[in-house]
Amino acid sequence: MITWAGRVWRHVPAGGFPLNFAFIVKARGRWNRAGRYGCLYTSTTREGAMAEYRKLVAAWAPGLRLAPRELVSIDVHRVEPVLDLTDGAERKRFRVRLDDLTRDTDAAIELCRTLSDAARRAGAVGLLAPSAALAGAINLMIYQDGLAGGIDLAVGPDRDRLPLS
Repeated sequence: MITWAGRVWRHVPAGGFPLNFAFIVKARGRWNRAGRYGCLYTSTTREGAMAEYRKLVAAWAPGLRLAPRELVSIDVHRVEPVLDLTDGAERKRFRVRLDDLTRDTDAAIELCRTLSDAARRAGAVGLLAPSAALAGAINLMIYQDGLAGGIDLAVGPDRDRLPLS
């Protein structure tokens, strides 16, 4: 496992606080189990976060309108330990291929959740994984369901808040 630091991006409801963990424990995602634990989904690039937003919009039920959202940044001073599934050696250790982590089938998504379960049991508070929305992009998922000893975050600059819809 590694320590990770840098700037990340995510999309939030317009005016929403970038570090709000309240809703994410209820949400179901590729890398978390709804109602059991949540994670702050972020991307290590603006382009990756935009692709995640476009993927969400494309999956939204026809006729329903997604509330306006904004792209925001978060400065990650430190997250550790982080399981790095962008590392081929780590994927080999878990016996998964890159496309196992990015396909949108029910089986692939359940595999991602199972890997997340295992990482959290091993003490990880973060997980780096390839984006399923944009080839080559990397997402950082941050888990916060206990003491935040391995997590140090700050809201990014206001100039990074951009309207998306």
